[in-house]
Amino acid sequence: MGLNQFLGNTPTLETIKKQLEQGCLPHSMLFVGIQGIGKRTLADFTAMAANCLVGRPDFCGQCQSCRKITENYHPDVKHYEPEGQFIKIAQMRELSREVFFRPFEGKCRFFIVDEADKMNLESANSILKTLEEPPESSHLILISNKPNELLTTIRSRCQLYRFGSLPPSNIEQVLSRKLNHSVEDLPLLSRISQGSIGRALSLDLKEYKKSRQELFNLLEVCSQNFLYTRAAKSTAALAREKEEFGNKIEILYSLLRDLFLLKADSTSELITHLDIRGKLLSLCANLSFQQIADGTEALHHIEIGVRRNLI
Repeated sequence: MGLNQFLGNTPTLETIKKQLEQGCLPHSMLFVGIQGIGKRTLADFTAMAANCLVGRPDFCGQCQSCRKITENYHPDVKHYEPEGQFIKIAQMRELSREVFFRPFEGKCRFFIVDEADKMNLESANSILKTLEEPPESSHLILISNKPNELLTTIRSRCQLYRFGSLPPSNIEQVLSRKLNHSVEDLPLLSRISQGSIGRALSLDLKEYKKSRQELFNLLEVCSQNFLYTRAAKSTAALAREKEEFGNKIEILYSLLRDLFLLKADSTSELITHLDIRGKLLSLCANLSFQQIADGTEALHHIEIGVRRNLI
């Protein structure tokens, strides 16, 4: 057990490890990056390392303090997340009050605010003073995958920690331990997850493949003459599926990207859909670079039109 079990984002992890070792962990921190890459996990690991009864400045995962944090009932580690659409002012007022209490049983207290960008204006303003002058015994960690939606005054009061997307190899490593998928499916899952372990774990691969086949058939229909009018007509049914539209557009873009890569190099290992390379190569043979580019541009216009309810 310990911080080294955290997967990926080594520079960010090493920064936090060094700060823990030197006893200079900031009191106001902001973790930013796409959803599902371990921001909440590392926030909990940081709280565990700071309060571990055995391994400090790392954590053992076995002592009473570590177990309580893992099971989310440690009195000195509090989590806040949206209640409904927003993080409400009552929640942040509670945080601002609690933060000044001394630790009940740990070395220091941690207040972890997930989806911090969902604080409304009142909530955000209510913790500005707390972020600017937190007590020595407390640390605040705000977590966001949309940091630009946070108030500038919030961001400026926190030390920023950026989390990048994870490479497919790291995601395959996690999936091989957690999911009951065949070895052949792991490369596809790791690539369509967009660098997010959370996304990979939540994907229904059977449904994904079903949608992909539908969209591959669409590309075949349009392959002889990828005109905007033909593509728009073919995607009329897709456009009516408002909830699934974004996901299916994403699949179409990834298929077009693979066609472009294979047109440039038929042996490319950079493609997403490795499991259907043969079918993509067959389709690719009927298309020029210009047709693929035109198809991508047409898809872009269709996407804009649907999102504006013009189709």
